[in-house]
Amino acid sequence: MSDVEQRLRAIEDRLAIYQVVCGYGYSIDGLNAESVGSFYTEDGVYAVGDVGAFEGREGVMAIAARPTHRALVAAGCAHISTVPYVVIDGDKAVATCHTMVPMHREEGFVLGRLSASRIQLQRQADGAWRIRHRQNYMLDGDPRGPAMLARLKEGPSLHEGK
Repeated sequence: MSDVEQRLRAIEDRLAIYQVVCGYGYSIDGLNAESVGSFYTEDGVYAVGDVGAFEGREGVMAIAARPTHRALVAAGCAHISTVPYVVIDGDKAVATCHTMVPMHREEGFVLGRLSASRIQLQRQADGAWRIRHRQNYMLDGDPRGPAMLARLKEGPSLHEGK
């Protein structure tokens, strides 16, 4: 593969990873469980520090049907991810970003959640990138969030699944 081809592949990989990271928010706010699931591997995990872990594609998809989530969407909310910092190592990658959930209240919109996110991805046989493990920690004074953000340049081969 030429240098130009390698550079083009790196750009395409980053863009595909950006789509996965931001696509989750649009899908979950649209209550589109199938779309949510399309971003995860079959055995993917979404671990939310203060809530627990949703395991397997079906478990992550089920978030869209949870009454608490449906109530948030009905009242007005948005799951937003910042542009991630991406490190790619072959067919594995990690994306580090902030995620937030603004919510509508009587007094207007308030920031209901602000989290640190570290997303481990795996390239699939068809070339698509999917999430193997996503870890969120609230940025509410919990030291795990800033510690995880500090690892942004750490590649996916270290601390797998964390």
